[in-house]
Amino acid sequence: QMADLLRAGVGRAGPSRIVEELSRGVGELASDTEGLLAAESRQQSAKMRAAFAEMGAPADIAADVAHLFDMDGAVGLARLARDAEIGARNLTCAFTDLGARLGLDWAQGTAALMDPSDVWERLLVAGLARDFQQMRLDFLRRLSRRKDARSDPAGAVAAWAEENETAIRQFRAMIGRAQAHSPVAPAMLAQIASQARNLLGR
Repeated sequence: QMADLLRAGVGRAGPSRIVEELSRGVGELASDTEGLLAAESRQQSAKMRAAFAEMGAPADIAADVAHLFDMDGAVGLARLARDAEIGARNLTCAFTDLGARLGLDWAQGTAALMDPSDVWERLLVAGLARDFQQMRLDFLRRLSRRKDARSDPAGAVAAWAEENETAIRQFRAMIGRAQAHSPVAPAMLAQIASQARNLLGR
């Protein structure tokens, strides 16, 4: 979350100004994470809370930490919503829908929870987790330049998905193969990220 705030504030005003600008959008998203998260993300959040509880963490602290995981991306979404003059909730619905359609929510969540023993693989999966989020934000930023997308970002995502149905079906087949493989290797996620960038660049 702090890294996202630092990125959001690059070249802009001081920290207090950035917090003031983004607090409304972030607050809007924080109040309804359950309704905004895709099923994959909700499952991962529940697993995280269960794991904390099993290790003896108090339920309220486990819930707070898991909520930080649920809020991953909120800063970037609030920034984009403000810049593009789109409601943060509407934009997040489009972000979530895009992730669910392509399977990027699974890929991002998997990368975020991986903990490889090799230091280079740890750096790789940390970067991939950020990439799977950022590529969706970049796609929505490009989409938001269209007037129809600003009024209905989820509808614009659906229209794009319909135009690229064949490519998305092929991409989802690759996601399915990765999901069926246990354990998922960092190299698989790196390949998925490469293909996702190509797909979202259409």
